[in-house]
Amino acid sequence: MKSRLYISALLITILAFSACVPTKFLADDERLLVDITPQGLERIEPTAIEVLYQQEPNRRIFGSTPYLALYNFGQKFYSPQQVERRIERQRTKLQRRINDADDDSTEIRELRIKFDERINRLQQRRKEGNFLMRIGEPPAIYDSTLMERTMEQISIYLNSNGFFNHNADYTKEEKGKLVYITINIDENIPYRYSNLTYGIPDSAILRIVQATSARSLIKPGKIYNEDELTQERDRLYEVLRNRGYYDFARAYIEFEVDTSYSGNTAQIKTIIRNPEQDSLHKVYTINKVYFKSDRDRFGIKRDTIEYNGINYIAYNHIISKNILDKKIDIYPGQRYSQLRTSTTQRKLADLDIFQFNNVSFNKVVDPADSVYRLDAFISSQPAKRFQETAELGLNYTERTPGPFSSVRLRVRNVFGGAENLDIGLRGGFEGQIGLTDASQTVMMKEFGGDVSLSFPVILLPFTNRSLLAEYNPKTRLIASYTNVDREEYKRSNYELGLDYIWQRYRHPLQPPVMQFIFSPVNLNIVQTDEISDEFLEELRYYSQGSRSLEESFRSGIISNMAFNFIYNTNDYLQSRNAYYLRTLMEVGGLTNELGLDLSFGSLRTFQYAKINPDFRRYIPLGRGRLFAFRVNMGVGTPLFGSSILPYDKYFFAGGASSVRAWQSRRLGPGSYATETLEFDGDQLVRNRDFSLEQPGEVLLEGSAEYRFNMFSFIDGAFFVDAGNVWVLREEKARPGANFEFNTFYKEIAVGTGFGIRLNLSVVVLRFDFATKVYDPGGINGDKLVLNQFNFGDFFSRNNQSNLNIGIGYPF
Repeated sequence: MKSRLYISALLITILAFSACVPTKFLADDERLLVDITPQGLERIEPTAIEVLYQQEPNRRIFGSTPYLALYNFGQKFYSPQQVERRIERQRTKLQRRINDADDDSTEIRELRIKFDERINRLQQRRKEGNFLMRIGEPPAIYDSTLMERTMEQISIYLNSNGFFNHNADYTKEEKGKLVYITINIDENIPYRYSNLTYGIPDSAILRIVQATSARSLIKPGKIYNEDELTQERDRLYEVLRNRGYYDFARAYIEFEVDTSYSGNTAQIKTIIRNPEQDSLHKVYTINKVYFKSDRDRFGIKRDTIEYNGINYIAYNHIISKNILDKKIDIYPGQRYSQLRTSTTQRKLADLDIFQFNNVSFNKVVDPADSVYRLDAFISSQPAKRFQETAELGLNYTERTPGPFSSVRLRVRNVFGGAENLDIGLRGGFEGQIGLTDASQTVMMKEFGGDVSLSFPVILLPFTNRSLLAEYNPKTRLIASYTNVDREEYKRSNYELGLDYIWQRYRHPLQPPVMQFIFSPVNLNIVQTDEISDEFLEELRYYSQGSRSLEESFRSGIISNMAFNFIYNTNDYLQSRNAYYLRTLMEVGGLTNELGLDLSFGSLRTFQYAKINPDFRRYIPLGRGRLFAFRVNMGVGTPLFGSSILPYDKYFFAGGASSVRAWQSRRLGPGSYATETLEFDGDQLVRNRDFSLEQPGEVLLEGSAEYRFNMFSFIDGAFFVDAGNVWVLREEKARPGANFEFNTFYKEIAVGTGFGIRLNLSVVVLRFDFATKVYDPGGINGDKLVLNQFNFGDFFSRNNQSNLNIGIGYPF
């Protein structure tokens, strides 16, 4: 009843705000611009038109203008005259302090810096208003001249995209003091490229341009686009700079466009002019290459070693020339190439042993030589050999604070071959729900360490260490130890792994878009040191006939081979029109099939296979808005007669990066629900029990988010999550837990909610408020559970709503 009351109150509030757009502060001749809508677009995206608006309308939510309301409310507490008086007081105080400092130039400089910062903040406040005014937005007073400029920009944009015969106008509708603008655009038939000709007097450059014409962005039949002409200019510039034309500039390239030929066609003539002082463009070759790998020490001469045509200059040669040779793409006798210059810089940076590196060229002046030559100078400065990082923090889970800390040390160039050694120690406490008593919080103590050693080559027998040299290869050896100490049990985890890593780049100066990780060896030993009898009894009770939970706490040895592929075109802020795909494939226990039995003592082995693809899509909508969705799937199964997966290899649903209305790992499996029976007076009542993790062998989940900027660094998001986990085989003790093609879609749980994200540039702090909509394990057929929503549930232990706090975006 309470939840219905809250929902009704919310709807009434929304309706009230919908009719509430503040206009009482407007003058008689002023109107408020609240909407601009483009219509008639067929080929052009509306978001491309929206960025051209010279006057943005006030943002509306459910028909109201909350940002304008905030601004007007903040104005009640704002006095520009008072701010101006504060600025004058600061200036007077600064002058007095300067007079007191006499001729102390250092103190005067510090005073000016200090007071300038204060005055700048006050001047910003005078210009933009107080805090409420800055997070709100001022009234968008409709200005017809700005609307005319908007139409001019739209016309320019349409012409630049080939719609020379377009028609564009706008209509204005006034409702009281509110203005609604409709922009009517008729694109008409676009102009397309027809004949492509060249005006290139340098025959050598003409041959290069014609030979690479298949990669040209300008092709007959395509719609005319000025952005593509700019990109084609950049392409030709890069092609020629990579063919030895060191002095070549973009200004030599022009495009002559003729639209008077016939119909809606555009003839394009590519013109590349010769230099004013020469009849031809000069082609340069590399004469000598020098590599300087340490800091300058004035007055001391460096030692020079020649290796494979490169002159290595250093006071102390501490880095293997064989390794550096694989990272350098510039050699004597080559034609100059901007591409090889960029790849050299990128490969040296990928080693992570240099603080910076730079490649420069000097022209070799020899009047008697008709060949144009360059000397290449690669200068680098070593990074710190030892780098330490420390972290100290506090988790707050189950209403219990848990401190944690970690210390890491990186040692660079350990053996002289650009190897990097990483050593880490970590430890902490965390509150968790006790399995034997859900009302109690159990403190879990965890500590451990890891050591990894990475090599900048693929280390394999019978290879010359040049395998995949163009793709930033790495070989990584990992060893780690983790100890978990709870009241119910104590476990130790030992891990040993070997990884081969390589990457592919779209462009040498851009981050990699593809990463490959092949792990042929991964050995994991789980040793249960202590486990209480009461805990084992609880495991058997909650297993409901499934052995997975109880078996997971037995000591065991897990060996597997894995391959991980990641494709990502997004940036850290997830602001691009981008795709993300991660696919993990894993096979465990093949050593038994190869005749190598790893089991010994009380340790058992596991044989299994697992695949887990994860796809994500990001679509910007303009004006700080973005739509993102994710589909995550997975299947894992025992192999070769084995009956169970290792517990860590099961799939789980629920939590901050999954179906957020369910607590972490508590969703599923299928429509099966773990229940408890309690007496309410004389009546026996069935209750859902969400205290136990729910492992599954099949995973299917998806999420969709509409992200938008609320104000300043605070973003918002509306989201819907759906998914579940299942087991592959039918279990009589857990009806509905198995995956069936004809019923699984009825067992997909659904949750929804609202998120607040603090976008602090270097990190995103996330608060997601999620509530259940559809629970496939609902008791007594009560599966639609949105009517049980209560806002107070977000801040208490409950089975309906969940508050997730995390770092970064959920996907």
